[in-house]
Amino acid sequence: MRELAIQIIYGRTPSAFSDDGLPVGAGLEDLGKGLRSQVGTMYGTLKKGPRYLEMAEGYVTGIALDENDEIIGYQFVSLGKMTDFIKKGDDPTTAWEKAKGQYGRVDDAVKIIDPRKE
Repeated sequence: MRELAIQIIYGRTPSAFSDDGLPVGAGLEDLGKGLRSQVGTMYGTLKKGPRYLEMAEGYVTGIALDENDEIIGYQFVSLGKMTDFIKKGDDPTTAWEKAKGQYGRVDDAVKIIDPRKE
């Protein structure tokens, strides 16, 4: 238990032990996945319900809702990956499309809302 606690406290997850591990002080960028070091920006109100604005994956562009208006997923654009595509010569529109993704059951959504407008 002590060793597990030390791993959690110092941020040594199982993925850090693979491929010779990550050096002490390594950040999310060192994993090379184009993710940003942002855990998330989420909030909720009684009137609008929960809202996801930023997640580790990127900037949330749509929230997928089911027939009960419950969140079942979200769409996002990975700003880190988008920036990398632009630096490699893609125009912004192409980079935006290549950097889009989704999480959860977005394909099953009854509707998708813009979390900044609805």
